Amino acid sequence: MKDGEYCLQGNEKPALAKPWGEPVSEHGTNGACEFYGGDLKGIRDKLDYLQALGVTTLYLNPIFTAPSNHKYDTSDYFNIDPHLGTNQEFADLVADLHQRGMKIVLDAVFNHTSLNHPWFDGFERREDGLGAWKNPSSPYREYYQFDGDSDDYVGWNGVKSLPKLNYLNQAVRDYFYQGENAVIKHWLRPPYGIDGWRFDVIHMLGEGEGATNNAHYVKAFRESAKSVNQDCYVLGEHFFEATQWLQGDQEDGAMNYYGFAHPVRAFFTGLDISFDPCYLNAETFAAWLMEAMAKVPWQNQLSQLNQLDSHDTMRFLTMANSDEATLKSALMFLFCWVGVPCIYYGTEVAMEGGHDPDNRRTFPWEQLDSRDDMVAFINTLTTLRRESNALQSGSLQWLYAKGDVLAFARTLGDDIVICAVNRGEDPATISLPLWQTGTMQTCFSTLFGGQSVKASDGELLMTVEGKSAQVLW
Repeated sequence: MKDGEYCLQGNEKPALAKPWGEPVSEHGTNGACEFYGGDLKGIRDKLDYLQALGVTTLYLNPIFTAPSNHKYDTSDYFNIDPHLGTNQEFADLVADLHQRGMKIVLDAVFNHTSLNHPWFDGFERREDGLGAWKNPSSPYREYYQFDGDSDDYVGWNGVKSLPKLNYLNQAVRDYFYQGENAVIKHWLRPPYGIDGWRFDVIHMLGEGEGATNNAHYVKAFRESAKSVNQDCYVLGEHFFEATQWLQGDQEDGAMNYYGFAHPVRAFFTGLDISFDPCYLNAETFAAWLMEAMAKVPWQNQLSQLNQLDSHDTMRFLTMANSDEATLKSALMFLFCWVGVPCIYYGTEVAMEGGHDPDNRRTFPWEQLDSRDDMVAFINTLTTLRRESNALQSGSLQWLYAKGDVLAFARTLGDDIVICAVNRGEDPATISLPLWQTGTMQTCFSTLFGGQSVKASDGELLMTVEGKSAQVLW
């Protein structure tokens, strides 16, 4: 990428090439125009590192051709953006991942396109002049949601640079999911063979400006994906409650903001969904988590994608006022909770970042050696998760929840793991009713430190230091 190689919007917003590690500009300035040189080859070169860290699946933000750096404004769904690599390089990356026993999930932005997409042709670059913009007779006019013959159209969430697709149009349905060579199917087949789709703003997709008949289309996306790969992971993005999409016939799992990220943020950092101060005690925290779980089938609970933070939120360590003790406690909770634990790149070196786009800083590779403590911490958690059947699919039982302290157990057969958290400043000694789990195990080891903790008469007496967590197994 070179400065001014192209412009994101017609003759406006020229691309800027920036050195790796330089700060990201704010929204409203050059945030979406800045490129730092990361690509698919770079990911492939780091697979040894990722595998050693314990990563089993990569979820990539959009990688298809698009003018912006975030690429949620797709202009070509069948080709990798040339600044990231080629289709063959992507196929090679997937093959390497699969050879290692790892998987990959791609981001599906099927609700809207870029103004640059040749269907829309918002900057009138097509030589044949057939784009939908300012052309009521365009063969692609009905691919979007125009107001009659006017130039008014529906944009995603009111954003005019992201024109919303019209799923009442058969050609659109064929292109994305119904046709034999539909986008969903194309990337699930050889030579790519991806393992799942994360559907961007899937709750907003439907007929008209709203999400009319949304469930119909989500089911159709699922059926299309599963027709190629029955084990394809169908993941939806939902910032709010996703119960209706998680009943077994639409999504396998959701990005679990409502049932995990939001309550975890509130309990550990004292910030609500709007990042305003709030207070949540352990009793209310446990009740929130259990209410969210109770609304969806167990298999969907196990498939929920749980994160402390993401490309759409402030980084967790920054939310926690740079308190690494809080980050470590939350990470232990994450890896022990029901669902699929997902860490945002850079967490393993205690990376910070404010609101988007500051949360999307380049990875500070130079910090790996100096933060080998955090890397080892994450590796210990991934190893436990991989080796424990209880953490992968075991039942959940709350053992304690009061004030600043909580504890729960995950059990499957003879396998049991206990997670205890104390967010308070002072040590807390608690008695856990281990008899509730039905386990016969009386001696446990702490995951960090290797001390022994013994139960007596079905009760486990333990002390959790202030601002810390313990995992017993």
